[in-house]
Amino acid sequence: MFTECYCTQFRRSANALTHIYDDALRAVGLKITQLTLLRGLDRLESATYNEIAEELSLDKTTISRNIKLLIEAGWVQISADEDARYKVASLSPAGARMLKDAEPHWRAAQAQVEKELKKYLKGPAKSVLLEALETLQQVGNNK
Repeated sequence: MFTECYCTQFRRSANALTHIYDDALRAVGLKITQLTLLRGLDRLESATYNEIAEELSLDKTTISRNIKLLIEAGWVQISADEDARYKVASLSPAGARMLKDAEPHWRAAQAQVEKELKKYLKGPAKSVLLEALETLQQVGNNK
């Protein structure tokens, strides 16, 4: 059903995008939410849960819950600090391998999305869309 509300349309689009990426990543046993965390940790190298939450613009409880699954899968390792606020997470060797294995599947999902968007955007879909989304994130985070 059509609505002119940007927020509703973006939420619906986000759900549809999640399905596209989840379908592509299913072959390696990942969901896009898990890949996002693994990629964030890869960029940060090692980080506290708060630093990861800030990097990914997610709340700490979401990070804690999702990292727990990655630890159980053997893809993330954490420091032995007793205080959870100061636990430092990093990719395990298995996590680094998973990132490498997931890359072609993630790229396939990216290509599928770009192909559909090129119908509506002038110029390279990737740069135009990413610039627009980054601008929206900055506006939303400055409130």
